[in-house]
Amino acid sequence: MPQRPEINPALGLDLVADRTLSHSKASISIVIPAHNEAATIAEVVTEARRGLHLLKVNGEILVSASGCTDATAEIAEQAGARVAIAPIGKGAAITTGLAETSGDIVCLIDGDMRYFGDRPLSAILLEPLLGGVADACVTDLYWRPIYPQMWLYGFFAPVAGYLFPEMLPKVGSTPWSGQRAAWRHLWPQELPTDFTVDLEILMHWNRHALRLRPIVADDWTNPQRPKPDLMAQELELLIRHAQAENRLTSSTAEALRNWYDLTHAAMATYEPGVDKPQDFERALLRKSMEKLHQCLGWAPIHGE
Repeated sequence: MPQRPEINPALGLDLVADRTLSHSKASISIVIPAHNEAATIAEVVTEARRGLHLLKVNGEILVSASGCTDATAEIAEQAGARVAIAPIGKGAAITTGLAETSGDIVCLIDGDMRYFGDRPLSAILLEPLLGGVADACVTDLYWRPIYPQMWLYGFFAPVAGYLFPEMLPKVGSTPWSGQRAAWRHLWPQELPTDFTVDLEILMHWNRHALRLRPIVADDWTNPQRPKPDLMAQELELLIRHAQAENRLTSSTAEALRNWYDLTHAAMATYEPGVDKPQDFERALLRKSMEKLHQCLGWAPIHGE
């Protein structure tokens, strides 16, 4: 075996005798983007307030009513939230919410989110920031339906692992989650108006947040709305960020677009009632990685 230089296991570790992190008394803004969420908005507002009460912190709750045509705004006000009227689009709702609030920490919770954990989502998201162990966090949600898992195993993990490998350990198994929190200075100044906003925020935090953390969450539910073009739009977003950081050439970007068509086709082979979801997820990750190697001209994973 070759002789390798020794690496001290305590290299760079500043050993201390007591706790060095400090608890913050920062002010809080909970922003709830909502589009026609009359059925759930009162519950979300009430749970957000319960989280502030449990943490014993000052805070405001703002519902950003995005293109609503139902009674979302009125019900939110009755539940005790302040309401801002925003243009249609999740990104537009978040931008409006950020502009209309002033808290040192901003927490996002979707207006259609029903959470069944013992502690409210607002509490588990804010506690790591107030305790000094995170600058930004995103919920790592217990998740059942197969489609978002396809997004993770077939799309995000392979391409983000290739372009932004440092990000994967920091974002957990549901990095698409809209339930997140960060210090105000970490929120981007400009955001897309559509559903790519969640990934755009994540990319900004990957670059600027020193301690981006996934926060394990409990059981929950929300309605699933089809977004057929979202993955393709998110691929372009990842490519744009990678090119801005000189991680990607134009020819490799085109190879990734070819890879996306192949892995998307693999996702479409899932047969409900025939395929076992977890087996399919594992096989999909393998297939997606093999197709990524193929498109990039690397040696096959199997080595044949």
